[in-house]
This record gives sequence, C-alpha cells and structure tokens, in this order.
Amino acid sequence: MTPRNSPRTTLVRRMRNLAVLEPVNIVIFGLVAFVVLPAPLNTVNVTGFVLVAVHLLIGGAYWAIKVRQLRARLPVPPMIAAFWWLRRLCETALVAGFVVLAVFAARGEVGLESVPGVLFYLMAVAEYVNYFHWQLSHQTSADLARLLRTRRVHRSHLYLDMRAHRS
Repeated sequence: MTPRNSPRTTLVRRMRNLAVLEPVNIVIFGLVAFVVLPAPLNTVNVTGFVLVAVHLLIGGAYWAIKVRQLRARLPVPPMIAAFWWLRRLCETALVAGFVVLAVFAARGEVGLESVPGVLFYLMAVAEYVNYFHWQLSHQTSADLARLLRTRRVHRSHLYLDMRAHRS
C-alpha cells in the first residue's frame, strides 16, 4: 500500500513544478515561435518575447521562494520585498513594450510577420495581471471549483503575499 501524500507535500510538489515549468515555457515558446514557425527576429517579435520571458522568470522565482518558505516552515517568503521592485520593473517594461509596438504600428511596420510579437506582448500583460494582481490561471481542480463556486477571479498568491508581508 502506498502512503498517501500529505496536503503540504502535494502543495510543495505543485509549486516546485510551477517554479520549473515557467522557465521551461520560455524555451518552448522561443523554439515554437522562432524555430518551428519561424517568426522573423524583428523588433516587435523580440520585444514581445523578452517581455513574456521576464514575466515567466519572475513567476518561476516566486514559486521557488514559496517552495523554500513551505519546506523551511518560514513565516515570510524569502526575498518577498524584491517583488515590489520587480512589479515596478514589469510595469515600466510593459509600457515601454507598448510604446515600441505603437511606434512600429504607426510606421506601418506591424504586419503578419509581427503577430507572434503582439501575441507575446498580450501574454506578458496577462502574466503580469496573473502574478501581481488577479489569479487568471486555474490549473488545479480546487482552483477551478473555487472559480465556479464564486464566479469571480481571486487575488493572486503573489499579490496576497506582497500585501501581507510589506516591509
């Protein structure tokens, strides 16, 4: 008979998977967009890709510190204060990315070849919201059940940690 995993073990495993999968997604997205498709390495595509990559790295870092917090039974996620700075960095980067897209669009240089970059940009915005404000990603049955039960999105885990552990 196999021992049943404790809820804590299951949670740590899920968070560890997220900490690994977010950076892995960067590689997958890059390969699909620039090798499989292959999208041109133009300014719009590279800008969008870099923005989504930064957000995925930050997301992976957050899940890694949550794993450390749970394993060590720490009251506060390590380095949570850095995420206030990272949030501002992401906001600034998204505004700069929008300016890049707008400039290239105004010059008529955003066509079909730039669709991956625009989609990456929109994905970066969604990742920003998903990590720093509202939980948009519902990957577990518990998340989905809560969403269906309450019929609304909830604050993200990072948002709640940042609010609870202001320093």
